[in-house]
Amino acid sequence: MRSGLYHKRLNTFFGLIFILLSVVPLLAEQRFPLEKSVTIYDDYDDGRFGRSEFRSVMRTVKLDAFSRSETLPVYSSALEEDSFLTAVVLSSQRYDQLIPRMDSRGIIRFEKEGILFSFSLEKPGEELLSILDEYYQGPWRKWRDPVRNHYLNNYVIRIHSAENVFEPWNDTVSYSEAMLMATLIGDKDQCLWGIHDGLNLIFP
Repeated sequence: MRSGLYHKRLNTFFGLIFILLSVVPLLAEQRFPLEKSVTIYDDYDDGRFGRSEFRSVMRTVKLDAFSRSETLPVYSSALEEDSFLTAVVLSSQRYDQLIPRMDSRGIIRFEKEGILFSFSLEKPGEELLSILDEYYQGPWRKWRDPVRNHYLNNYVIRIHSAENVFEPWNDTVSYSEAMLMATLIGDKDQCLWGIHDGLNLIFP
């Protein structure tokens, strides 16, 4: 009798422990929700519009970090550019939704969760499409047309101003910072190998 009662109490004890271990993480998640963050591949090749061949270096930034950075216009004296084009895709459906927010130059101001930057959307040009054609050869050739069509049917993101979150001591923004902005608003599923999935922060 005592042995049976002991085992019954022991089972009850372990049952309570199991319930406690199951409930505590849920309570913790409600009290301390997972912090949002954005990730890019930071070992991209120059001239590849942010595409990383090896995807071996990733850089992740929590969204609250942007509260400590400054929004600056894109300017590269070496490249004589005032914007950075990326290979990050935003769907044509999103484009249609954003038309009312475009200024006379087609530039959109993004301001949300303490993040401020500007961007525009455009159809991919031949230089960008040639990167797809170059990569999807040999055993990957079957993916070339689907990926190419995906790009042709949607838009790529051009960054006009960005937050200097990686190098806040500089008075210019880097291409990596531009890629970070594009990834913040890009589609959650990016089909080109070497472009990190976006956060879709405009339309979560």
